[in-house]
Amino acid sequence: MSASFSDPTANNTQLVRYSLELPAMTTPESIVAVREVLQAQNLVVDQITEGQAHVASATGTEPDWPTIKQALIDAGFPVTHTHTIDD
Repeated sequence: MSASFSDPTANNTQLVRYSLELPAMTTPESIVAVREVLQAQNLVVDQITEGQAHVASATGTEPDWPTIKQALIDAGFPVTHTHTIDD
């Protein structure tokens, strides 16, 4: 029996990866700024390129997206789309 991400009994060390679309992140400086915001929100930045960031949460629970998105808006980088990455 496999555990789903929403299963509260799932292994809480399971790595969950997400893709964030950030169209305003277009320069090396903006990539650095977004990386800092995401790390401050306790996300592991797996890959970050112009317009997109792949992050991970190892908590086994959904990250606090409203807080994360607000922090990115405050930094000038609104998220237009977020989804999980299935391996």
